[in-house]
Amino acid sequence: MFLFIATIFIAEIIIAITLISYIVKADNAVVGVRKSVIALKPQIKAGLSGVRDGVHTVKEKQGLFFEYIEKKRNQYIIKAVTTVLMYLLLFILKGRCKRAASICNGLLLAKDVWDNISA
Repeated sequence: MFLFIATIFIAEIIIAITLISYIVKADNAVVGVRKSVIALKPQIKAGLSGVRDGVHTVKEKQGLFFEYIEKKRNQYIIKAVTTVLMYLLLFILKGRCKRAASICNGLLLAKDVWDNISA
């Protein structure tokens, strides 16, 4: 009976010593990492400030990009409405008077030429 209790006690001591050894190794590793982080702290701060500046730059450029897209969208809408109105006017005038239709055709030709030159 005493031999059984002694064997269990020795096994528990071995387990406890192993756990303590692992805890000490983990503590030493954490201390080493802490020293490395403290040594690299200025570089980490510089890197993080660079990332912060980059994020601010991207945010500014994003705003400018969306403004540019909105401006171009408005230009295309205006051009589309103008074209539709010109062709609608041509269609209406073509049925009523031939001379006004030829003038509108000339205006459409001039508009197309002007659009091609400016583009």
